[in-house]
Amino acid sequence: MTNEIQGRDDTPAVAALAIQVARLRHDHEILARTLNDLTATQRRHTSQLAHVAEIRQQIQQILTILDTENDTSPARWFWLTMPDDEHAAKLSELTDWVETVLRTQYPRYLGDQIKPCWPNHPEARWELTWLYQLWTLTYLTTRPTPREAGDWHDRWTPGVLRRLTQVMTDCAPANCRCQPDFD
Repeated sequence: MTNEIQGRDDTPAVAALAIQVARLRHDHEILARTLNDLTATQRRHTSQLAHVAEIRQQIQQILTILDTENDTSPARWFWLTMPDDEHAAKLSELTDWVETVLRTQYPRYLGDQIKPCWPNHPEARWELTWLYQLWTLTYLTTRPTPREAGDWHDRWTPGVLRRLTQVMTDCAPANCRCQPDFD
């Protein structure tokens, strides 16, 4: 075929275009396969990311539970730095526990070891605060263990009561000369 206007033969140009079209078709097929592969990979990654998000949420829930259960300080109980209003509130809380739990639930354990003037004795406040915190961690957690209860009864409470007996040996309700000492 001859191009009469330009005076040349278009047959080689058509053949060259056919080769280019074939290459483009081949490249298009490769790109289409690559795009399909990428789309499938993206779907898998999206699914895996959703699973990772679920696992992350489950881990966060577990950590929240563990943080709540492993809170080793039921409250701030450092008597030396407490502001006065907090000191009064904590002493009231501790007194309530001594009267409603210790004296009521363990009257034979106590005997006369904890005298009514115990708040006037710094040693008694520290000892009973510590015992109260251990009792709280033993009995007011979501999963108390028998071992912690056994330790509270067999180790901690007898030790505190023995030391309180030494501290309050000279105190008697009728002649207590203890002065309030809130340091």
